[in-house]
Amino acid sequence: MQVIVQKYGGSSVSTVEKIRAVAERIVKVTREGRTVVVVVSAMGDTTDNLLELARQVGPHLSLRDLDVLLSTGETVSAALLSLAIQSLGQAAVSLSASQCGIITNDVHCNARILEVRADRIRKELAQGNVVVVPGFQGVTVEQQITTLGRGGSDTSAVAIAAALEAETCEIYTDVEGVYSVDPRMVPEAVALSELSAAEMQELAWHGAQVLKAEAVEFAKTNGVAVVVRSAFADDQGTLIPPESRQSSVYRPNRREVAGVTGRKDLIRITLNSSQRDEIFAAVAKYDLIFGGLNGTGEASDLFISNLEIPDPEAFTAEFAPRFDGAVHLTGELGAVSLIGFGLGSRPAALLEALRVLEEENVPVIKSFTGRESLTFVIPRPLVDHGVKRLHRVFVENHEPAVEVNRRDTQRTAEKN
Repeated sequence: MQVIVQKYGGSSVSTVEKIRAVAERIVKVTREGRTVVVVVSAMGDTTDNLLELARQVGPHLSLRDLDVLLSTGETVSAALLSLAIQSLGQAAVSLSASQCGIITNDVHCNARILEVRADRIRKELAQGNVVVVPGFQGVTVEQQITTLGRGGSDTSAVAIAAALEAETCEIYTDVEGVYSVDPRMVPEAVALSELSAAEMQELAWHGAQVLKAEAVEFAKTNGVAVVVRSAFADDQGTLIPPESRQSSVYRPNRREVAGVTGRKDLIRITLNSSQRDEIFAAVAKYDLIFGGLNGTGEASDLFISNLEIPDPEAFTAEFAPRFDGAVHLTGELGAVSLIGFGLGSRPAALLEALRVLEEENVPVIKSFTGRESLTFVIPRPLVDHGVKRLHRVFVENHEPAVEVNRRDTQRTAEKN
């Protein structure tokens, strides 16, 4: 049984009308003889609204109960979509994360999937049902409800695709694929028709919100092909091939920089060695975005995302006093990143990026290099400007590679 997993983001199911449109798309696929599992996010801004309600209740939030609350958004979407599919004459069933066997660790609000026990999903598919799964949520082995952090529905979809050995995992969003930069910020953004998993993972990790980095890691390690495309158009989108096919995008004429990203969510934690173990234990539940430990006696910097913290202001106010001056927190920071295959091993690109930012009077607080990335921590108000300028220099002013295309150019050619 060949299975396709489709994931629809919150903007794709934000209204009843959009849910009906998604249902029609799914039914069309099933009538072509394909078996479909659908993963959905919460409707529109539901998760943010639920979180705001929780903050109004009180300042000290139980993460366990917060997970119970936030998981309801995806449950509503799944049930409504299943009903919409049924109304079109196609059998469908919505299942909870527990019924789908999505088992996570016990880190509330930022859990990681440990395994997917997909027997119930297979049973429902064998009976001819479209299975609709609420993304973003899981359960521990003790049956405690957990959530997977921002963008967690992407991870749900890819993990289910891996468990079912699906033909592909299609991520439907409000843009027409992956771009060299956020097209809502830079109209000259270049649409990428194919991208390696390593590059996509770096783009996601450094702030591109089209796909969660953890989901790309699941796809890469489990050989899942991922396609990112618009829920509102029929464009081809961006293919992220499985590991065995990634060599198809490594060509001599490949663009040096595939994309430029920015993020505005960083909290800088500067710590000394006196209470290093205790401080690390206090932030262990959060993803370490950038940073590392320096030598004995030297201060170290860690950067975490405030998006993973239910109440960033309370966290900042309460964290430092716990360690008697051994730690200092700084907000109002962001980062800009250049992403490209092997980019971190090219000193000339690093020097050029630093020169561009210096000419634009953008102070670089810290810089980090990865195998596929160059990252610069800068003041949050300057992130958009830094992204636009770096994209102009490294993407717009360079010859495009074979694997990319400008959608506006395509449309113009089609009109002519």
